[in-house]
Amino acid sequence: MIGEEDVGLTTPPAPFDVAKLFPELASQSKIAVRLHPRSGAPSPTDSSMGGPLLWPIGEPWPFCTSPDHEDFTRSQPIALVPILQLHARDVPELPFPPNTDVCQILWCPFVHESDFRPVVRVLWRKTSLVAKLLTEVPEPVASEEGLLPRPCVLSPERVKEYPAWETSAELAAKIEEWESSLDDAEDWSYQYHLSAAPGTKVGGWIDWAQSPETVTCGQGHEMAHLLTIASWEHDPGSATRWVPLEERHLLSSDFDPGQMGPSGLVIGDAGAAYLFVCMDCPDRPIGSVAQWS
Repeated sequence: MIGEEDVGLTTPPAPFDVAKLFPELASQSKIAVRLHPRSGAPSPTDSSMGGPLLWPIGEPWPFCTSPDHEDFTRSQPIALVPILQLHARDVPELPFPPNTDVCQILWCPFVHESDFRPVVRVLWRKTSLVAKLLTEVPEPVASEEGLLPRPCVLSPERVKEYPAWETSAELAAKIEEWESSLDDAEDWSYQYHLSAAPGTKVGGWIDWAQSPETVTCGQGHEMAHLLTIASWEHDPGSATRWVPLEERHLLSSDFDPGQMGPSGLVIGDAGAAYLFVCMDCPDRPIGSVAQWS
């Protein structure tokens, strides 16, 4: 069950056939799972963003003990906060390790001064092994307002994507020429409307806020994009393509930030956190990058 409030959300079809326009991209498509977080009241057994976790009552809650916080929190451990809980039944595309069927993502809700990147912890567990649930979760002694998500239900949807930034100079020039040839060139662009979906999602191409980065594990293996946690599900530039059909009536020239980012997250300056996983290492280490404009 995804959440009682879930009604399903559907991304409009692409306004152009990318594979026909740019045949060199036909073999580079990827499927991403848009999670479509929307305000709700998920339960511990639901896939959710910012909702209660399926957490065993006898398992210690994780804390961040890094001294890399602002002065008044340096000496105090900070309870991690739930960001995402994803069940295999809802998002089987996640690389669940053997004998696990739920992925839980928590982070420290405080800016770390060294790299301004969320300190993330990813847990994989087996639902059937959780007998009794922890009902009283520790609250962090301090937090950044934009790093505490509001509880949201999810509506996973599969969409086809193409690379946003990872294109050759030759192809980039071809795309620019095509955009200039459109009668309504101000309404459509490859970058905003035909490449990588914005928002919180699993897999697919990355909608980088800045330049693409390569993330490697401690053994030097290049890590794969696991998921993106975004401040906004769209912005004014991409809304005409990526706002779901069921919410098209909300489109207007005056955007409500609450519609753009239902979770209330603000990562940096409305940026995103990108999580990566190493599929070559047996313990599947996790890496992360945060970017904002």
